Amino acid sequence: ATLVVIGLTIAFYNTSHHDGSASSLLGYEMSGNGKKVLKKALNCLGNKYSCMKDDNYSKVTLKRAYELPYAALFQDQRGQKKYEASDVTIVGNEVYSVCDNSWAISRFGKSLLPFNEENVQVGDPNRVPDEDSGYEAIFHHEGLFYVIRESVYHGDREERKYTPEVGEYHAIIEELELSENDYTVVNECRCEFEFEGDSKGFEGAVGFPDEDDVLYIVGLCEGNHCSESRKNDVGNGRVVLMKKSEDPEMTQCIWETVRVVNIPPSAAFLDYSAIDITQDGRVAITSQEHSAVWLGQAKGIDNGIIDPIGFDFEVKSKVLQFPKDGGCHTIYCNIEGIHFMNDDMLMAVSDKMKSKGRQDFRCHDKDQSIHAFVIP
Repeated sequence: ATLVVIGLTIAFYNTSHHDGSASSLLGYEMSGNGKKVLKKALNCLGNKYSCMKDDNYSKVTLKRAYELPYAALFQDQRGQKKYEASDVTIVGNEVYSVCDNSWAISRFGKSLLPFNEENVQVGDPNRVPDEDSGYEAIFHHEGLFYVIRESVYHGDREERKYTPEVGEYHAIIEELELSENDYTVVNECRCEFEFEGDSKGFEGAVGFPDEDDVLYIVGLCEGNHCSESRKNDVGNGRVVLMKKSEDPEMTQCIWETVRVVNIPPSAAFLDYSAIDITQDGRVAITSQEHSAVWLGQAKGIDNGIIDPIGFDFEVKSKVLQFPKDGGCHTIYCNIEGIHFMNDDMLMAVSDKMKSKGRQDFRCHDKDQSIHAFVIP
């Protein structure tokens, strides 16, 4: 009887290990149409992203350098029990990160030393009581930090319960001036671009001045076509190029849409969770659901100056996957922030894993963490 039980256990393990199930390898339980959509996405990416060929695996997979959970960063947790990390940026030798459940800005060193006194949460995590920040992006420009609230309802909340309409959801961009332990909201402007709801807005953003020192923001849409209803049409990622417009009295402001730019279809993702673009135009765009990063090159960015007319993406690119476990299962299931540390390394942050069985248990170990990876 004992031998039979052991045999059955091994057979079950081997089936889960080698069945080629897209949902199993990506850490999701999917069925029906969900599996068809995921299969289409994987077909677009190609079949080279497999653990079974060791020679190829090392060429298409990031190598983990070091990492740390957010819970081990701070001596003072400020009452926070969860860290739904959503983006990360590096300014000098310091790292700044946002979580969409908190109004605080996390600041810590690149070495990720646990419980270091210099690792702090700047600002009140509960700045707005009983409301999550919805912060999904952060970048720095000329002394200010720009943080983007993904998609916020604008309209009559009572009516929304009955007849929500397209066009009532817009991202909000806050301009923050940070001090040692707090920050001041210098400005707050909504974006002209309209979303279909509050769950598929801007997931990342970067900013560059043009030759006249006018700041332009590149906002990354989470869904394909920047849409909730068409989000599963893989390979149709979009970024929105915006610049700020203010009235003469500077009492109102809006980030006007300049252009919508297509991401090359080689980024055949179901979602787009973060973006970084370097001063010389290197691009990294992550997918949470694919546990992958698209690396490419932007046109129209030179020495940190953007040409808003010429801004676009080169076709040439490559897709790398985040490391798998020993069974070729996805373990970095919730990547939501990315930033180039240097020419050879990336820093990323992970959101909290989805609850109620919506993600494989293997996703738990790496969630709510900061990671450093080496690019092959």
